[in-house]
Amino acid sequence: MIRRIFLPSGKTCLARGPYILIFLLLHILFLIVAFNVAELPILPLVCFLLYTYLKLNINAQRCRDSGAKGRYVVILSLLVYLASLAVAATGVVSDVECVSLGIRIYFGYDVLVFFVFMLAPTQLKQIHSTDQVSISGGENE
Repeated sequence: MIRRIFLPSGKTCLARGPYILIFLLLHILFLIVAFNVAELPILPLVCFLLYTYLKLNINAQRCRDSGAKGRYVVILSLLVYLASLAVAATGVVSDVECVSLGIRIYFGYDVLVFFVFMLAPTQLKQIHSTDQVSISGGENE
């Protein structure tokens, strides 16, 4: 299961239960690690980038398994994450209280995507009719 998170396969399916478990463990682990590695300035950045990669990866897998294209959720997520980063950076530079707005946009979108994919049904793999072999005589008696 751990390998599937880092290197997803097109043949495996990420069901609702493992998605919820991975999502919650990822957030808990990120919070623990992010606050404990604050001594070195590069480690929180690396931790955040790995966290974002894993989150995009499991969301794209779940989107694909729900029947949509995974790239749509990746592109939209990157746009929202960059926009929230720009809002937060604007607040830091101009000393305006919009840093918390950028953080709220980031986590609000994160929670919204989680609940959408948690409630999304998993698409069933259907057997194509060309794969089945029919053994019947062509005549009606």
